[in-house]
Amino acid sequence: MSDPTPKPAFDLKDYRQPMVTSIGVILGFLVGFLGQWVTDEHFSLERWDDRIVFGGCLAGSLCLFVALFRMLAILPDSDIKAYYQRTLRIYLSGVVLAFSGILLSVFF
Repeated sequence: MSDPTPKPAFDLKDYRQPMVTSIGVILGFLVGFLGQWVTDEHFSLERWDDRIVFGGCLAGSLCLFVALFRMLAILPDSDIKAYYQRTLRIYLSGVVLAFSGILLSVFF
């Protein structure tokens, strides 16, 4: 017998768990990087390159926290696909900002 309730065209639950897991891993990596960097005896934000690295990591972390909040929040009834696409853009922005900051730290 077939199920009488129609399945929605886009179901967010299939995307929620992998994104939440990856956000946790990336934030853990960022905290480890920043924790090691900040506790270094020569750490200071006096140079412009250190400020750019720290700003990139901070902005990336904030974007990832916003994406995590949006993935764990109660979903709006209106357009779930548009909600997810906006969350995905925020998530990708956070990843790019965070890893750009870390990549810059390698060169400066």
